[in-house]
Amino acid sequence: MIPWGMSSKPGSEVSFARELRDALSAIQMAMEVLRRPPDEATRDRMIELMERQLATLRALADRCDSAPAPGAAMAAEAQTLRLLVVDDNIDSAEVLGTLLEQLGHEVFVAYTGARAIEVAHERRPDVILLDLALPDVSGYDVARTLRRDSQLAGVYIIGLSGFGGDEHRKRALEAGLDDYLVKPVAIETLGKLLAARR
Repeated sequence: MIPWGMSSKPGSEVSFARELRDALSAIQMAMEVLRRPPDEATRDRMIELMERQLATLRALADRCDSAPAPGAAMAAEAQTLRLLVVDDNIDSAEVLGTLLEQLGHEVFVAYTGARAIEVAHERRPDVILLDLALPDVSGYDVARTLRRDSQLAGVYIIGLSGFGGDEHRKRALEAGLDDYLVKPVAIETLGKLLAARR
């Protein structure tokens, strides 16, 4: 399912992308709140919010299912990237992975730093979307480990973090990451980064 094949009407692609981006952003922000952890009332509000946004995502998926498939020329124009999504939050990783698959990419998912290193060696991804706050091995250490492997020298590593300060960006770049995005990730920004790797 590729969103831009949803309809031939001008503006329908923009509307779909906006709805999808808003729903994902709301879910990601709710996840960040739940990680703290919050008090019971806040937790209940966040769960209710996520349930509403998941309903929105299901409705968008139904719209994709009923849409005509993109033409052969469009499919040929888009080059598939091999992407590795690394996040210890399983729901967040699966939502992002599903979105990227819908955009036409081949996606692998890892929930720990150790597994991320294994999958990177096994699958040789073009791009790694790496959560920096992993529980077992930090994202910074994962990046350093991968950079020491000559066979993975060309992989493009994008760090994902809830902190946007200059010191965090500097630390990420020093660890060998190529780029740094603050959660919740803007889909347009991520899309531009991936397009540049095609």
